[in-house]
Amino acid sequence: MDELERRIREGNPRPIRRETPLSPRAEQELATLLATPAAESPARALRTRPRYAISLLSGMVAALVVGVLIVTGNIIPDPPASATGLPLLEETPVDGTINEVIDRLIMSARKNPAEKSSSTHRISYEAWSANITVGEDASVDVFVQPQEVERVWSDDLSGHIVMRAGAVTMGVQPEGDSPFEPGDIIDDGKFGPGEYPVLFPEEPPSTASELRAYIAGVLGLTDSSTAGDWFKAVQDLRTDWPLTPAQNVATLELISALPGVTAAAVTDRVGRHGIALQTETRGGGKFRDLLIFDTVTGLLNSAEDVYLGGLDDINLPPMTVLNYTAWKAVE
Repeated sequence: MDELERRIREGNPRPIRRETPLSPRAEQELATLLATPAAESPARALRTRPRYAISLLSGMVAALVVGVLIVTGNIIPDPPASATGLPLLEETPVDGTINEVIDRLIMSARKNPAEKSSSTHRISYEAWSANITVGEDASVDVFVQPQEVERVWSDDLSGHIVMRAGAVTMGVQPEGDSPFEPGDIIDDGKFGPGEYPVLFPEEPPSTASELRAYIAGVLGLTDSSTAGDWFKAVQDLRTDWPLTPAQNVATLELISALPGVTAAAVTDRVGRHGIALQTETRGGGKFRDLLIFDTVTGLLNSAEDVYLGGLDDINLPPMTVLNYTAWKAVE
């Protein structure tokens, strides 16, 4: 099972009804996924009731999951509106125009010392999701248990991915279930040369124009892609690469050229103060995408996606937090 499939099967997002057709790329990826039966891990086999999650996946994977759930037809009761996601981050205004705010972040990022090149890449992050457990009596329990992910890979595309359970941050684990305790290993995957799953196998460039072309070449983004599409692409890139200060500056310069971006001061979900650059352009204005940069270092700390409502085929309350990822420094 490769990493893309593992992330889909482990996440098992809450099923939603959809009437619009999948893109040709999604149909091809869906067919490939469904052609391979899923092997149930011993840890997951211990669970006594079905569990679903509003999972923290990349934009590409999330779109594919929708198609998987249409085909499998898994339908669960609607979870309580108050428990389907995380509370929104509290925002305070920041001084200056959006370009002035980004320029300050760029100045901060440029003060970081240049990192030495290495053939080994280490990424550590915390991902949050709303876990939905449905009982035999159709009762619904919802809680949020972060996942700690460590990814190490080399230029020959060999590597290691370990996912551990964090402490529950919202709700209560249901009685009678067999949940993961904090620190439990959820998944431990080792990959030989050429096997490690990455969207971006090549080193990202360090100028905005080159970075834009690099991302577009991998994900197929165009001049008509929304700012939200580019925000999602940056999330995917950061999950694959521990961006250097120069690459981080290029990312900020890329964002500064996008239309429809605003800024606010926030504290992310692991307590770090930062500036949230955000846009509500993806999906016809139905989603808010946030990239949160550290106030002092100017480096990308975390990302978040919020469903704003308005889509007939997504049966979730408006302002539902769908996706949160906090990247961490690796010693």
